[in-house]
Amino acid sequence: MSDPSSSAPITLLLPDGQAIERVRLYERQQLDSGLWMYRIGVPLWQTAAGGGAEPAEYGTWVTAEQLRPLAGVDLGHIPAHPRTHTSTPTRWAWLLVGRTHGRPATDRAHPLGTIQALDALARHNTTACTVCDAAALLPILTHGQTDAPPPATDPS
Repeated sequence: MSDPSSSAPITLLLPDGQAIERVRLYERQQLDSGLWMYRIGVPLWQTAAGGGAEPAEYGTWVTAEQLRPLAGVDLGHIPAHPRTHTSTPTRWAWLLVGRTHGRPATDRAHPLGTIQALDALARHNTTACTVCDAAALLPILTHGQTDAPPPATDPS
């Protein structure tokens, strides 16, 4: 689990309309495309070694449209990383690090981490790669294609 002292509670809206209150918001990062992404942790339970259950946390990145602030909770102390430059996109290709499933990747592929892959997929006319399963990241962006403001004031 991440450190709760460097986070704040926030409400996560699920695609089916349900809301999970008090997930943890850890940081905000603006992609080169201009879209803000938010790293959250969802509290869960997992099976412990030897039986039983123990607390766990599922971490992921979501868009502003998937979050709602809680009344009275200050999100101003959450680290925000605004974009400092806009990179020039290459024609293709990106490879999500470690996701080739043993299939050969093209020699034109550039390895990317999750946040960089989300940034690439948020760009206009980008198609998700089927070799590296980058398409699995598309649901994260589904709710973020409008110009909704982020749930907290981001420094400029």
